[in-house]
Amino acid sequence: MKKALFIIVITILIILSGLLLWLRYGVDQEHIQSILAEALGPEYVVEINSARVSPLQLAVSIGQMSISSSIDSRIIFRTDTLHIFGVNPRLIFRENIILSKVKMDTFTIDWDTSRSTGEEESSDDTSVKKLEIQSLDLINGTIIVREEGRESKRMNTLNLKAGFSFEFMAEPDSLNSPQHRIAIDSLGFLFSGDRYRFSLSGFDFEHQDSLLTLSSMKLTPVGGYFQFMSSLEYAANMFEMEITNFTASGIDPAAYRNQKIIKARSLDFDAFSIHVAKDKQLPGKPDKENPTLINKSMQKLPFAIQLDSLFFRNTNIQYSEQHEEGTRPGTISFMNSTVQLRDVNSLSSSPAKLIAVTYLQNHSELNTKLNFTLNDGPFHMTGSGNLQPFDLRELNSIFMDLEGIEVVSGYAHEFDFYFEMNDDTSSGKMQLVYENLKIELIDKDDYHISFTGSIKSSITNNIILKSENLADYDNEIRTGDIDHVRNPESPFFQNLWHSLRSGIYDIVF
Repeated sequence: MKKALFIIVITILIILSGLLLWLRYGVDQEHIQSILAEALGPEYVVEINSARVSPLQLAVSIGQMSISSSIDSRIIFRTDTLHIFGVNPRLIFRENIILSKVKMDTFTIDWDTSRSTGEEESSDDTSVKKLEIQSLDLINGTIIVREEGRESKRMNTLNLKAGFSFEFMAEPDSLNSPQHRIAIDSLGFLFSGDRYRFSLSGFDFEHQDSLLTLSSMKLTPVGGYFQFMSSLEYAANMFEMEITNFTASGIDPAAYRNQKIIKARSLDFDAFSIHVAKDKQLPGKPDKENPTLINKSMQKLPFAIQLDSLFFRNTNIQYSEQHEEGTRPGTISFMNSTVQLRDVNSLSSSPAKLIAVTYLQNHSELNTKLNFTLNDGPFHMTGSGNLQPFDLRELNSIFMDLEGIEVVSGYAHEFDFYFEMNDDTSSGKMQLVYENLKIELIDKDDYHISFTGSIKSSITNNIILKSENLADYDNEIRTGDIDHVRNPESPFFQNLWHSLRSGIYDIVF
């Protein structure tokens, strides 16, 4: 992909050179096409349908341009129109390219990563000291990435309005990072088979002050839950996310450039929402790898992470799951949350620390503290939390559709827990003080209580279920043991819930 971008930069350079030659000798599109083909070499075929130069505006317009492989005739780059404005010939001779505007309409970049070799990547030297485009306008683009001929990634209907400045390093081995600035007014595209739409606005990064700001970023499933799930062949999580007013300070670009470490002092989210959903009616992908714990997943990333602190305000987290025999997904939510994370370091054995205040089902305050390791050693987590008084009927939004259980009555006065997780094994203690718990076994489809279900409900309420856990005459209450071994197919947060659930079941049943 890097070489594909290099080809585009070379293309712009040649077009600019053609403009200068035209100003002096009257060069037309055939000359520009010939110069570009010679510069790219025999591996590529260049075709330009039209070219128009405006000397007074220092601009050039190209129509119907394509670059294809001479080996298999596959088009690598194509655009209906390419307009370049504000060319300064004096700066080009100083190896500085500063343009007032570049506009490209209806374009395609189609690159096979297997075509790139180490020698090709290392030889990509444009001899340019500085590249600046004050206004970059890309309209209706398609970007395709292939691996050995097979399409692996695609972005459709890409639109971008941005500006950037990039200074190239004179000495490639220097520890200093090149100076750069990127400002994106808007960016949007479709991906994952057009199932998702990604959009971003108000992005600004300035290398000198190591500050990144973002007004808005959204990830939206096109058509919503049911359309997304109907487009899948195998079970997969659906994600819906929105970030508003994000700031990252103390960013160290040199750490990534030289050591492949994403490093920053603080990340601040003024508002953050995420909704994850899964339909268990879909079959699992046969060759899908089992999920791993947080530290193992982080170690698989192509970079390390070192973040001093993350602060999330106005955070809403929802998880929905549709049962194999259910009609609707059941949803559990943690709303109006404030989350603080510190010492997130995948290279250190010191644990990351999380403190969260949230409202379970947007109803009762839940306070949680977690410490967990992120390095490549054994995973270790400790956690504690407590829930303020809670009407247990608020859990029906998940129990009715997932478990076929309706909580008819019940009130929790206290809920406290402490647990420890060592790799796949969880242990700990739980205290749940509640009263007047009563449930009904219902049909997941229409919530109807059948005659058989009524009998089962009566047996459950009167024989199996403990309807209350209040202090007895010795002022003692039942406590539950958290005792759970992770199923290899369970993702981390499901495993965390099942660990806590084991303590609840130990008290209630």
